[in-house]
Amino acid sequence: MQTDAYRRLTEHLGALFTTLGRVPVGEAEVTRGEFALLVVASRLGAARTCDLAEAGGFDQSTTSRRVATLVGRGLLARTPDPDDGRAQRIGTTPAGRRVLEGERERRVSLLGRALEGWPPRDRRALADLLGRLDDSLARASAERSLSVRGDAGTAPTLAPTRPERTPA
Repeated sequence: MQTDAYRRLTEHLGALFTTLGRVPVGEAEVTRGEFALLVVASRLGAARTCDLAEAGGFDQSTTSRRVATLVGRGLLARTPDPDDGRAQRIGTTPAGRRVLEGERERRVSLLGRALEGWPPRDRRALADLLGRLDDSLARASAERSLSVRGDAGTAPTLAPTRPERTPA
């Protein structure tokens, strides 16, 4: 019986991701991939390109190209890496943070419209359950990743890329 529930949940999540994937990025004139990189850069703070790629699950060469594009647009900035003079760290600029904040507000508004007929208790429950699911999936994924690599006794070195949980 649980397997059927997991299958249904997988189908619903797949449909939800498809629907969310169709939501265009706002007026920022960034691609979906560039926006995803901005989100990761914002969450990590100043980080090397390889760390951005790993944290976001992006291809290294694609990440390098996107970083160059976003630096050129003034949404990301390069700074010298204090730990390695040959390397650079990438971080969001004030303009990049404005793009992120504008998109967050747009998405909050969209969700507000989508859930406006839901009772407040249901909206809070949905937020809480999705947060729990995200945390559980992250743990299960990390455990699997560590066991596949054979280093289950070590902790991941990157800062978390998921948002902080706040009470609804």
